[in-house]
Amino acid sequence: MSRLIDIINEEILSTAANFPRFGDRLKSISETGEGTAESYPFTYHNISDNQIEYHFDTVEEAYIVSFAMAAQGDWYMEFGVAGGMPQDIINKGELFKVMSTVLKIVNDFLDRHQPDTLRFEPSKDEERDDDNRRFNLYMQYIKKNMRKDYYVEPRGDWILIKRKLPIN
Repeated sequence: MSRLIDIINEEILSTAANFPRFGDRLKSISETGEGTAESYPFTYHNISDNQIEYHFDTVEEAYIVSFAMAAQGDWYMEFGVAGGMPQDIINKGELFKVMSTVLKIVNDFLDRHQPDTLRFEPSKDEERDDDNRRFNLYMQYIKKNMRKDYYVEPRGDWILIKRKLPIN
């Protein structure tokens, strides 16, 4: 919410006659939580019984979303640009389309493999130990778009997506 307040204050202070013109900046805020951005097409690759990859291309980059089984029912996810490292931070202005695509990929993975737990660690700015911006953004996005058969919880630097067990 502080981001919305910052944008409003900045627009009001920088616009003639204090009349705000928000344009696409407010749309992007709603996309953060709504998952309404258009996604890129992606492909599924079953590398082995314990490794899955999805590939998609943006305007400027090729991305890979990898899933690896850590233990029975427990999977680890990483994503980033092809040829880079998962912890690389890419700021190409395509955040909402990339997040929408990753959301669809995660849902496809959950449908196909029905893991008990899916975990991942968002990238941080290496120069700042207290950089939780991506963690907070991903948590907000995931919570807002979580399926009914899974729930999300933070665990240290990790985000866990856990399957709800049916009550018998």
